Amino acid sequence: MITVGIVGAGRAATLHAEAVRAAGSARLAGVAARSSDSPRAAALAEALNSRVLTVGQLTEACDAVVVAAPPQARAEILCELAESPKLKAVMVESPAAATLDGVTQIQAAFSELPVVAAANLMHAPAVRRMLNATAAMDPHHLQMRLSLPTPAGGADDRRAFGGGVMMDQTPGFWPVLLTALGAGAESVEVQRFEIDDGIDHVVDLTIRAANGRRAAAALRWGASVAEASFEAADSRRVARVDVWPTPAVEINGVPESIPAGSSDHGTGRRAAERAPNPLAALGYANQIDYLVQVASDSGRARPRPDLATASSALAISAAAALSIRRNGVETSLSETPSSLSPLEILTNPSVA
Repeated sequence: MITVGIVGAGRAATLHAEAVRAAGSARLAGVAARSSDSPRAAALAEALNSRVLTVGQLTEACDAVVVAAPPQARAEILCELAESPKLKAVMVESPAAATLDGVTQIQAAFSELPVVAAANLMHAPAVRRMLNATAAMDPHHLQMRLSLPTPAGGADDRRAFGGGVMMDQTPGFWPVLLTALGAGAESVEVQRFEIDDGIDHVVDLTIRAANGRRAAAALRWGASVAEASFEAADSRRVARVDVWPTPAVEINGVPESIPAGSSDHGTGRRAAERAPNPLAALGYANQIDYLVQVASDSGRARPRPDLATASSALAISAAAALSIRRNGVETSLSETPSSLSPLEILTNPSVA
């Protein structure tokens, strides 16, 4: 059985660790944190009946590793993992780095090792059903809505993270919207924004893709309860999926119930009842299954999404930050500085 280790001890790390147990296709080898005596890592390992290891020990004990440490620590951790002769695959939370240059450096370090970008919603059965329905459409309407409670951390915490609402959980949602678009993003235009202490709290934007399609995104902090949805429509069909508390999909207004453990990507088939496990419904368990598949196939299975695809989330946020600096002017992704984070673009007076 494939052994999987977790780097990190926060919310994301906990979800991935629980997903390893829920998936059943892998064994959890241990939990590592930046500090070997981290009380949070010790508590997580104890709750999972596992052990606390250093990053170096994980590379010796695991076939695959999930990196869910804070963004500012990921690059250093990934560089250490890249030197492991045992590892067969790595999965990293998005964004893998704070800048596009950082992502490029990680790609170079892992030229011989497959790296999967964590994007659990891309593996969620209900989301896959919505995307399959969209693939059969020529949508004139594509929209993502994401409303989140304001994070408990202050401005300094957000600066260390790399940005405000455009970087808070949003990197996990962009791959879904881009898949629905059917092509890579070319430009971003911001219609509305609210900035507080240099941090973006509200952003409404439009993405234009290479195939000419457009998609809107409405991002908000300040919600009492987290809400997220994707919607696509053409003249014949409307497909919608609401993500929280568990994904629920509607096609032409008719709810479809899908077993959360299903890996079926949607053929119009209905299931009798919705599976109760939210880790499976949200795609976390299927994502671990996919990581196991990549690790087992010795590089033959293509990471989905890979770092290059997932870095588009960072590029979109960076272009949106530059559009804000330009008072909402449509901005090409190719214009964005690759050495700056979205927050640095937003707050650096020399960027124009």
